[in-house]
Amino acid sequence: MSETRIILAQKQLGVPVTRRDINDMRNFKPHFVCFPEYFYVNRRLGNHGQNAHNQKLQKERIRLLSKALDCVVIGGTMPEVEGYAMYNTSYVCQSGNDLGFYRKKNLFSAEEGIITRGSEYRTFSAYGITFGVLICADVFHDESFLFMKENGARIIFSPTFSIIKNESVAEKHARDSIIYINGARLADAVIVKVCGVRSDYKNFLQARSLVADSERIIYRVPPEDEHTEMIIKITLDI
Repeated sequence: MSETRIILAQKQLGVPVTRRDINDMRNFKPHFVCFPEYFYVNRRLGNHGQNAHNQKLQKERIRLLSKALDCVVIGGTMPEVEGYAMYNTSYVCQSGNDLGFYRKKNLFSAEEGIITRGSEYRTFSAYGITFGVLICADVFHDESFLFMKENGARIIFSPTFSIIKNESVAEKHARDSIIYINGARLADAVIVKVCGVRSDYKNFLQARSLVADSERIIYRVPPEDEHTEMIIKITLDI
């Protein structure tokens, strides 16, 4: 495959995917759709809360969306309970079928003591493309990108929970280059970062979604749209 169509679903956390959104995405005929970190949450339970019924429901929503769009859906992340442990997990489905899941390996301080670390990085395959998922703080560790390179990943999807900082636009852009262009260079892959939008549920987020390769930022949400829900459509040569 050369032309690969990707959607970055820059949305509020814990909201339904609307029929309008589905129709908009379907018209683009995407190969991949990625949601933000902690997108598939029940707001009443919170992003660090889960129960068996809700977990089953959220996983089924990801499957059904991938079937409706006939593509790969990287379901952002959701709290996943297994035994006595809770993980921050990204479920990956293609056309209604499970491709697998990845559990976040590197946690933020707010997750420590609540979320259990995943044990390994993972890659997946669809459309003849090997791709990986790195969740938020995973991108601060070179080993994550080196794993992706060693395992042949050509695209890295990064569902992210991005908190507003007191910084200039120039500082934001410089940080993007340090983290994502350098990370893409280490992995020899394209990075697709998808962020959640500020809302009454989480009013301290900024949606700085972007796409980067080893040379440049291919796409970046303009600063004035960091609080705007968007269905971002990108076509890449992969």
